[in-house]
Amino acid sequence: MIKAAVFDMDGTILNTISDLTDSLNYALVETGHKGGHPEEMVKLCFGWAMRLDMIKAIAMAKGFSAENLELAGNTIPVEDIPATEEEINELMDVFTSYYGSHNQIKTKPYSGIPEVIHTLRKKGIRCAVASNKDDDHVQILSEKLFPGLFDISIGRNPEMAIKPDPEMILSIARRLGIKAKEIVYIGDSEVDIMTGKKGGFPSISVAWGFRTKKFLKNHGAERIADKPKDIVEILKSFK
Repeated sequence: MIKAAVFDMDGTILNTISDLTDSLNYALVETGHKGGHPEEMVKLCFGWAMRLDMIKAIAMAKGFSAENLELAGNTIPVEDIPATEEEINELMDVFTSYYGSHNQIKTKPYSGIPEVIHTLRKKGIRCAVASNKDDDHVQILSEKLFPGLFDISIGRNPEMAIKPDPEMILSIARRLGIKAKEIVYIGDSEVDIMTGKKGGFPSISVAWGFRTKKFLKNHGAERIADKPKDIVEILKSFK
């Protein structure tokens, strides 16, 4: 029986891509790289850890195709991506600083998501957030855009391993006093699929985020929600 639903943030409950795109393009130009990249390309840079996200952004600026960006960090090894340590660190510093003050300009919940969370809570299912996004940003966005809806919100912090390590989600289970198998993890990327498999808890992939439905299927998604309300229907199938 599912007792808690843990959500990823970017691309799952929040449409953050416009603010991410504006901030990344700003940071790329400020650090001497090509800017002006569209949202559909920038989507493919995010989803892993910040360092890999920045490596993929540099690869994009240097001409990586959409297909290769999707594969970067998966079948294309990180060491094969043309980015120096200096480039990575400089871009990460500028992006983090700029995004920190520009992450609430265009960002908003996906249509139907607040209603889904309300529905789950009415059914007695606890709700939480686990994201590789900086913890300060996660706390601010959770409280401002979903006031009172999440029991726990966790972002990237020095004390906890990031996804696809399942520790974030397992720590939520411990804090809620439930077993890992009583949690369902909901996310939009291959990282989220891997997190569920490594942690031994079921996952639901969403098709409205930063990865396509085809990509999710190719990376092992067992359940895919095409619309937010599908999450509630899929949960009915869990015993």
